[in-house]
Amino acid sequence: MLLMEMAFGLDSPVPFVQKNAMQSTGLPGWYSSPARLGEPSFGFSYWNVPEVADEWAMGAAGEWGNEGYRVSFFFYYSEMDSLFRESYGEWNAAYGLGPVVAGISYGTLLGWIPRETRWVRHRLKLGTAGRWGPLYGGFWTTGFTDESWSGWGSLSWMPSEMFSLSVGSNGRSLSLNHDFYFKYGRVSSFYSFPHFCVGVELVLNIKTLEWGATHGFGNGNLGWNGLWARKKLYLQKYDADF
Repeated sequence: MLLMEMAFGLDSPVPFVQKNAMQSTGLPGWYSSPARLGEPSFGFSYWNVPEVADEWAMGAAGEWGNEGYRVSFFFYYSEMDSLFRESYGEWNAAYGLGPVVAGISYGTLLGWIPRETRWVRHRLKLGTAGRWGPLYGGFWTTGFTDESWSGWGSLSWMPSEMFSLSVGSNGRSLSLNHDFYFKYGRVSSFYSFPHFCVGVELVLNIKTLEWGATHGFGNGNLGWNGLWARKKLYLQKYDADF
């Protein structure tokens, strides 16, 4: 048995946090693939950019499913000083057949400048993924309906219950994530270049509860912080041999 849920990574719900979660499970976020295995849970998060006056965001996410299907959602609300407001909601659905998973998502973004103007945009994601023992690879494409789309490919390797490594690229930038697992948590780090991003994440894990803190630099070398909590609805294990 390989505990694939140990490769969980809470995705950032906001685009200003350049953290690409490439694992096979986990609550959805801005940069994640819709083609994931279901692991019933819900979570909440808070993110901010200290260098920018009062830029912060709060998010909530939840999902239901198993190795055969997944339905999930996330939502965030963001403010930047008194100048800008933004909210975004996204639904994901995935279906697994043997070692292959396919997924699709739809999101609506509402942005506005207080007392001036507002706008609505629509975002889609399409993805597919597969598992071969300790390997999990996938490809997904995403974009707003009023702009060109971009694609991501990734490969995750979990040779033991103590370590995992993920690498991904969108053709313009390369991302590398690695995780070290302990009895009651993990330490993760992630990098992206030449579009620069570097960060570290500390996670405390007690049975079905997880608490995490994230700090990183990116998006023009601006720093950002994140605090989050996640509650699994029950313990679940996936057998990596189909």
